[in-house]
Amino acid sequence: MTQVLQICLSIDFDPAFPDALSQHQLNALLKAATEGALAREGRVDEDELLRAALSAWADQTKELLMWLESQGDEVSRTRTPKQVMALGSLRTHMVMSLKALKYAES
Repeated sequence: MTQVLQICLSIDFDPAFPDALSQHQLNALLKAATEGALAREGRVDEDELLRAALSAWADQTKELLMWLESQGDEVSRTRTPKQVMALGSLRTHMVMSLKALKYAES
């Protein structure tokens, strides 16, 4: 049994794909593509800057958390109960923000 392969070509007019392009149109397309590539490169730089800033922030936050934990009860000796509660709340928010950053990066 032989199988026959049939190929149907349909050449319908599609305004999105012109039959021809002038040299001026080609130059305009090339210029637009080049500008688009440059804009994407700019975004990559912005993305890298954001990642670097977030990484630096995360490192500083971790250092502060470690320092707070190393202080233990010493922190409460020179502060009022409200200040100690505020530091506890700050610590909680720093930990949650580090976790949020971790999930945002994955």
